[in-house]
Order: sequence, then C-alpha cells, then structure tokens
Amino acid sequence: MVELIAGVDHVPEVLVVEHDGVRCMDQRGDGACVALDALTRLCTIYEDRPRTCREFNRGESLCRKILAEPDRRHLIPRVVSDR
Repeated sequence: MVELIAGVDHVPEVLVVEHDGVRCMDQRGDGACVALDALTRLCTIYEDRPRTCREFNRGESLCRKILAEPDRRHLIPRVVSDR
C-alpha cells in the first residue's frame, strides 16, 4: 500500500482510497497497484507516480523477497514484444 504525501503526490482521484483518514493508492484484489496496466504491467501514471514509487529501488532484497512469493510472481513485469 502506497501512502500519498499531501502537497507532493498528485495522482488521479480514481486511483486513490482512504484508510483510517490516510490517502493511499488503491490496490486490486491480487495486491497489484491499480495504476499498473494489466497487459504490460507498466505504470500508467509513471511521470506522475507518487514519491514512494519514485524512490523504490526495484531489485533490492525486500522487492526480491516479495516477488519470490508464489502468489506474487504474476506481479513481475513481462516483456512485451511488438513483433
């Protein structure tokens, strides 16, 4: 869950939910971010993604641990070929 920072993060309201008074990016039932394109697994708001997403270092130990979980492997981006 990505907490949004007031005055810093500007994402479309349709992607935002509130939990206990805290604005966050919403998630799908499988835990994937609602901003991820279902086919390409690429961020649809990349240029305006929240600070947390900008600072996240993919490939760090926490990332690898989460993606290694059997029910999370579908979150690994696929390479889409235009051929």
